[in-house]
Amino acid sequence: MSKNSTLIHNTVVLTAITLVAGAVLGGVHFITAGPIEAQKKATADAAMKSVFADASSFEAVEWDAKDPAFAQILLDAGLDQTNVYSVSKALDGSGNVVGYVVDAGNNEGYGGEVEVMVGVGTDETGMTVTGISFLNLEETAGMGSKADEPAFKDQFKGIALGDETAIKYVKSGKSAANEIDAISGCTITTNATTKAVNGALCAVNTIKEED
Repeated sequence: MSKNSTLIHNTVVLTAITLVAGAVLGGVHFITAGPIEAQKKATADAAMKSVFADASSFEAVEWDAKDPAFAQILLDAGLDQTNVYSVSKALDGSGNVVGYVVDAGNNEGYGGEVEVMVGVGTDETGMTVTGISFLNLEETAGMGSKADEPAFKDQFKGIALGDETAIKYVKSGKSAANEIDAISGCTITTNATTKAVNGALCAVNTIKEED
């Protein structure tokens, strides 16, 4: 076999192998794509259910995370470096909206972004936090990591707010209904968590005004 013939033969073989491998990978992706998406949805629903236990189901809200108008609302509220990634309606068994679940974060944590899932019940009187769950918390062990302990995060649950009210943290003992106690020695983590939760509340308030 000549040198050119050998080169052509090897090229054909390699091309065939590449095509077969591509077909196999494509087939594997086709087979696994459905189950992977189903698992992602189940995981997301579980996270949402953990912060809004009374909801029967959840429905995604079309949300532009890059919306300049909402970014300005966050800035006007003093919520710099705060992001809202997604919003879902919380529905009762009849399909009625009873609140929202929001994925929000703040970049000012000691170890980077603090990201939380926040449940917010809504009615004619305003909003009530139904719970929070951390999606990302890379804070110092034994210090900022205490944010994920019930003693801290459960303080948010049940806080009722008017449309214009925000949650505040204090260091000397909470005395108002919209206050929480900061983690001792961890103001940075407390601040980032509170800003993320308030970002979620801003998102819900904005959606309520648009409906």
